[in-house]
Amino acid sequence: MTQSMISYPFSETLSLIFQMFPSQPINLREVCSEFGIRIVLDKRLKKEGYLACAEGEKLIFVSSNVVNHHRRRFIISHEIGHFLLHRNKLFGCSDILESRTIIFNSHDQESEANCFASELLLPRESLISWIPNRRLSFEDIRKIASAFDISITFSALKAVQYSKTEDEILLCYDGQKLKWYSIANNAVRRNQVPKECPIPNIIQKYLPEEISGVWDEIYSGCVHHEYFHPYGNQTLILLSGDRK
Repeated sequence: MTQSMISYPFSETLSLIFQMFPSQPINLREVCSEFGIRIVLDKRLKKEGYLACAEGEKLIFVSSNVVNHHRRRFIISHEIGHFLLHRNKLFGCSDILESRTIIFNSHDQESEANCFASELLLPRESLISWIPNRRLSFEDIRKIASAFDISITFSALKAVQYSKTEDEILLCYDGQKLKWYSIANNAVRRNQVPKECPIPNIIQKYLPEEISGVWDEIYSGCVHHEYFHPYGNQTLILLSGDRK
């Protein structure tokens, strides 16, 4: 792959990478090796990760404080995005061990690098082929996560966005407080989603899979729900049913 690829637009850059690395899950070390980028994982940094191009070296640093395997993969993918899309526009680091003067990239650059990382790890076209022609379950989501070496949370978020039924809503509660939610379309307004979880002390084994009267702002009749606890006090709730 040639250095001129750096100037290509977002979609063309991803397309060229997938031509060279068609297998899933994508091997990020092989991608970095193709561009002469070295990954450094053994240094404690103030940031989770950053890209450094200095003294003839191209380095992606990921802090040793980041121990989650899937988080590391996302950080590396994000920095690959910066290298390919923004290399000539980024502020360089004069000290490749860690820049003492922190200068932030633009919001647009960060957003684009996040989108790039998401698509690199879970390509939309590949994902759609894994989405069933029925309502999603966490079993479907786990299969996607395993196939692409991504977290259950990321898999659930993207699967719901590309649901073929568009019946599902994915909610994330931190404790009892709503943190975020995801749907396949914009038919649900934020004020319809409970800011506090209407089911206290969510423990899946004590609740029936079909429940009524709890999500009446969003669904009519009984609602199918499943739960997953990714870490800490966070709970993912996958809902499906007849949307209002």
